[in-house]
Amino acid sequence: MVRWGLASFSSVVLLSATASAQEAEVTATAAADAKVAPAQAIAYGAMPGGLHTPTAETLPQGVVQVSTLSGIGRRSGLLGPDHKFNRAIGDIAVAFGATKYLSIGIALDGRYDRHWGVGKSGEDGYVGDPHLIVRAAKNTGSLLVGGQLGIWVPGKDAPSVAGSAISVDARVLVSLPAGPGLLSFNGGFRLDNSANSVDNPMLLALEDRVSLGVSDYHAIFGGAQLRIPMGKAWLGLEGSIDAFVGGPGTPDAGEVKRAELARSKLIVRGGFTAGIHLSDTISALVFAEVSKVPGINLAQVMDNNIPLVPYEPAISGGIGLQARFGGPKAVAPTFTEKDCAKHDPPDCPGIKAPILVEVTGTVVDSAGKPVVGAKVSLTLKNSQVAPVATDEKGEYTLKGVPIGNTIEGKAQIDETAVEVAVEVSGMKPGKATLAQIQDGKNQVPPITLDPVLPPGQLRGLVRSLPGGKVVTGAVITVQPGDAKGESSTDGTFQIDLAPGQYKITVKAPGLKQQELDVTIDPNGVAIKNIDLQK
Repeated sequence: MVRWGLASFSSVVLLSATASAQEAEVTATAAADAKVAPAQAIAYGAMPGGLHTPTAETLPQGVVQVSTLSGIGRRSGLLGPDHKFNRAIGDIAVAFGATKYLSIGIALDGRYDRHWGVGKSGEDGYVGDPHLIVRAAKNTGSLLVGGQLGIWVPGKDAPSVAGSAISVDARVLVSLPAGPGLLSFNGGFRLDNSANSVDNPMLLALEDRVSLGVSDYHAIFGGAQLRIPMGKAWLGLEGSIDAFVGGPGTPDAGEVKRAELARSKLIVRGGFTAGIHLSDTISALVFAEVSKVPGINLAQVMDNNIPLVPYEPAISGGIGLQARFGGPKAVAPTFTEKDCAKHDPPDCPGIKAPILVEVTGTVVDSAGKPVVGAKVSLTLKNSQVAPVATDEKGEYTLKGVPIGNTIEGKAQIDETAVEVAVEVSGMKPGKATLAQIQDGKNQVPPITLDPVLPPGQLRGLVRSLPGGKVVTGAVITVQPGDAKGESSTDGTFQIDLAPGQYKITVKAPGLKQQELDVTIDPNGVAIKNIDLQK
């Protein structure tokens, strides 16, 4: 098994080196530096998660992930006070991000046990189990939810498989933020047929039976993991439990006895993984785990009748290496001002700081009294500022007016002048221009608003001379303002005008043009009879 572990570890190293060389060649010829999608915390099955607790995460679409785990475990006192066994463990897996929400992987789990202190010392040889994993997950806001289906094909001796021993497990996955980390839960059921991979287990020596790694019982299982990022590294703390249920389908007396011995037995595990991203595509990890597994008493040993369950090492640990290939590409990262201020990466542009000023002023009426509640707005070329209202003194202050930026200590002014506009009900709009704006406070000259005068009206009658006949369709033009009217069939017309002094011009075909002055009073009506001569 040690040779298996070293071989799997070496294969990932070689694949990683090849990928790095290919990526370097592509980078050298590319116009821009391209980087693959962000790295993930990968453990068992070449997928995100821990040793026994997958997270509700999938691989990025198009990514191929290769992973290996190698280690050793130890247990004492299982078959007697002097019994000890060491287990070399190894796993090599490859997974593929089929879609954004679906990942598929296959893992080859292997082990090699060595026993001491009971009967004839021996070893059970190599055992290898292929394991197909299908995971689907989706982000639903702050919560990640998904499910995972596993198909396990236990074998009698590596790399053989036994079709009747195919076992299936299904689990629900949930992950959610927990402070800076990610907290994940999973639970499910295993339909375990692995015992079918062993012919006549009662004929095997006890030390060989405890090394089979198979079970006569189905299992309900669950687990939790807290993963904490630490820059390029991460730490995962996890716990898991397997509870045996059911038993042999048509048991004989011995199997019934074994079922009674195994009923209510649990496997409880706790451990950690700690990893580091060595590059965008390669990461390494270490792991350690302790397990509480059903024990075997002296009576069971003497009766040569022990429950057929997976007897795991009490403590184990090891190392792993992962490599990623392909997947979505992204151009060299662009940095926000916040990123640059916090991390100052070498590709950062100069940090830009806005230059903000204040614009103040006063609004009064024609009598010099303050105008309260007038809406004051500012017109800028490159940005907008929310309007404000004048206070009880008719004063206003526009704060945080952006006029430019400071880049690496040098001021760049974009707004050299501003226009202030004022409007309020019952008064004519007013405005003022600040020709030169500067850092700090800027005072605008007082803005005076004139009242809106009540409207007036011009009425009249257009006739022709001699004869005094009414003129239809005569055009009346009023200046200033260019207001116009037209006489009706009875020669009359009316035009609404604001109070003030006007000059009117009257034209009609075949008649001489006439001009005259008129005064419109507030709420007044000016009447003019206009005679046009031929």
